[in-house]
Amino acid sequence: MRQFDVPLNRAIAASLVPELAYWINFASSQVVKFHIDPVGRESIRVWVPDEADSDEIGRKVRTTVDWFTAGQQGDADGHEEPRPVRVGPPRGPSTLTPDEAVTAGALTPLGMADVVIGEPLVTLIRALDDAFRELATGFDAGEAAYSTLLSVDYLERLRYFDAFPQNVLFPVHLSTDIDAAQQYVSRTLEDGGRPPRDDFAGFAPRDRVLAPAACFHVYQGLEGRRLATDTAITTLGRCYRYESRNAVLIERLWDFSMREVVFVGSPDYVRSCRDESRRRVLELAEKWQLGGSLVPGHDPFFLRGDRPDAVVDPEPKFELRLDLPYKDADFACASFNVHGTFFGSTGDIVTASGETAWTGCTAFGLERWAWAVIAQHGLDPDAWPADLRRRHKQAA
Repeated sequence: MRQFDVPLNRAIAASLVPELAYWINFASSQVVKFHIDPVGRESIRVWVPDEADSDEIGRKVRTTVDWFTAGQQGDADGHEEPRPVRVGPPRGPSTLTPDEAVTAGALTPLGMADVVIGEPLVTLIRALDDAFRELATGFDAGEAAYSTLLSVDYLERLRYFDAFPQNVLFPVHLSTDIDAAQQYVSRTLEDGGRPPRDDFAGFAPRDRVLAPAACFHVYQGLEGRRLATDTAITTLGRCYRYESRNAVLIERLWDFSMREVVFVGSPDYVRSCRDESRRRVLELAEKWQLGGSLVPGHDPFFLRGDRPDAVVDPEPKFELRLDLPYKDADFACASFNVHGTFFGSTGDIVTASGETAWTGCTAFGLERWAWAVIAQHGLDPDAWPADLRRRHKQAA
């Protein structure tokens, strides 16, 4: 193992560093670990195997940085962002560590991004979803359920594949052909039960993806519609994103539960609903005595690359990042988004007055919220804040 510094093409804005750290994990499988210079932010130190090509690794790291920062703003560009807003109590000493949760049986790791979630987390996840669904009813949101599969054609039209291709997971099945099926069985038997994988020609074209977010089906379901009135829809979905080495226990999973509240209509309606939902979520975090910060988000896929047909909002995304005291860090648990006309223009969704509809959404990662509660308050529900205790008991 050896280390060396990769000089960057320009300094990185301090506000972008946490999200850049996520992206660097997709640069190369040979980058074992890395450290972004926290002062000048003009280089990244990488640790690689002795046989790795330094020039090639450097090229891939710089390519990743340039790709992530394309079109991004931050303090290094003289752009003044809204300041983070502190929520709840100060970050205190660790209440619970992942090792302690595993020892107690609340979590059982099975492999990379694969974990058994036990009690009290299972019931807590259900209780949290009840709270967020209750929040959705305050916006008169109707509830809908959708498949976990999404057509490749739709994501193509959303230009998702040129924004976040590294996250996409494809389901694969055999072609509808008896010869292909028999060949698959024969090769499996010949290899002692191990089925053929990448080198097998009998797989059908990959025309579906596993949905990376719960809200995409909502917009697809409204395509070509003229709305009678401003509309709110809520849904609970299973979402899938390949996370590479970013997947750590329950902090970041390849598949996870997401509750979303989607707003579709006029710009004023969408903005006001996004802002009001943010206010109500911060109230919940305070009531549940959860420490964290509200910060601008820098990764809306609908702003990456060339999106000439969309009118966008100057403040498209905020994130609520809840504390993980055991590692003196935080992670995103909710997002509050205004997409402008991106989904409306892509899907020809119009308002009652005939204008292209604006959309927005408020999204909750349920496993992350549950883990934040456990990390900050411990495994014993009797020691949790009163409203969490009540909700947990009702959901049991």
